Amino acid sequence: MRSILEESRTGRSLLPLYASSSTSASPRSSPPPSHSKSPVSSADKSSFNPAIIDEDYLVVRTVHGNDEGDAMHFKSWQRLSGRLLFVTGAIPAFLGIWASVIQLGALRDPVLRETVMPLRILLATLMTYVGFIDSLDSMILAIVMVYNSIGKWRPKLRLLGDNVPSVDVIVAVCNERIDIVQDTVRAALNVDYPTNRFRVIVADDGRSQKLEAWILQLAVDTPNLHYTARVKNGGKPDYKAGNLNHAMRFAETLPGGAAEFVAGLDADMIPERRWLRAVAAHIVRDSKMGMVCPTQLFYNMPNGDPLCQSSLINWKCADIFRDHVGCGWNLGSGWIVRRLAIDDINGFPTDCLVEDICSSMLTMAEGWKTAYIPEGLQYGLVPETYLGHVKQVSTSLAPFPLTLRSMKSRG
Repeated sequence: MRSILEESRTGRSLLPLYASSSTSASPRSSPPPSHSKSPVSSADKSSFNPAIIDEDYLVVRTVHGNDEGDAMHFKSWQRLSGRLLFVTGAIPAFLGIWASVIQLGALRDPVLRETVMPLRILLATLMTYVGFIDSLDSMILAIVMVYNSIGKWRPKLRLLGDNVPSVDVIVAVCNERIDIVQDTVRAALNVDYPTNRFRVIVADDGRSQKLEAWILQLAVDTPNLHYTARVKNGGKPDYKAGNLNHAMRFAETLPGGAAEFVAGLDADMIPERRWLRAVAAHIVRDSKMGMVCPTQLFYNMPNGDPLCQSSLINWKCADIFRDHVGCGWNLGSGWIVRRLAIDDINGFPTDCLVEDICSSMLTMAEGWKTAYIPEGLQYGLVPETYLGHVKQVSTSLAPFPLTLRSMKSRG
């Protein structure tokens, strides 16, 4: 079994094999629009090696402060405010219950019953009970979330050195603009991780010949870059999950075989250089940790965020408290999973569009742990039109019945 050595607060490594230099990237509020330089020089070329150098020692450092310029960094007062959010959320729920009780008492007044039609009283009573049940549900949820907020926040961690596990990074593509995909691929290749310990696999569901030609040309100087596109048989649609499963099977055919871990990026999500060392640090600390997922941030957000596309209430509050009770979700991009955990659920579920959340629930049902880390490790694009936003939201919400059906069929 591996033992994880963590650095002390002084930043000095407990294992003399590694230096204690910081692995952070220079701080910035948003990613550059493109990466113009080739991410890997000829001196860095090496073949992929899935076997870890030393099974007994991995070194993880805890990051204190905000020297890395993390957009999701929380100050002490902000953490306290987050814990109080659901306390204040319980107040309107309590007032709603109180108002419903008063209303029900008024509807029982004999004078009212003599002057108002019985049907109107019946309808008013039914509506009051509906309001009471809704307020009671909100109160219970607020109490549960207040209890969840007591948990400890996950620390910022970094995996150090070259003795790191192997990772297959899958960039899932489906007819996105080629310049957007190019930025993501270049950024994925440019992460701070030994080049012989990770591969970038572009899984193209759109089968773009232009993208394939560009990938193959770049791969001449970048041996850890690969392209694959599955042939669909026209049967049952299996959405993004089918693309991910195909990419995992494709990785098994590459020299060196499949990696121990699998990471995923959406086609428009540009990762920070520290991304892979940050998420990998959390998953290697616990042999039962099956999935780790960071925050998603966006660099084309309109002023004022009128449609709440940033979803900060989730990233900075709900997802953190969900993680406090061991129920972190795979949120679609930037995740890393233990391949054994995905194998335990027979791959990503292909009968729903929310394979990310569904796979999280299925892996937890198999006894694996999951984690959400509130760090700004990737930047993507939000829809630039109102209709695009509606389509994105409806796509996310529509398949939840399929998700429940998928979990029931697997259970």
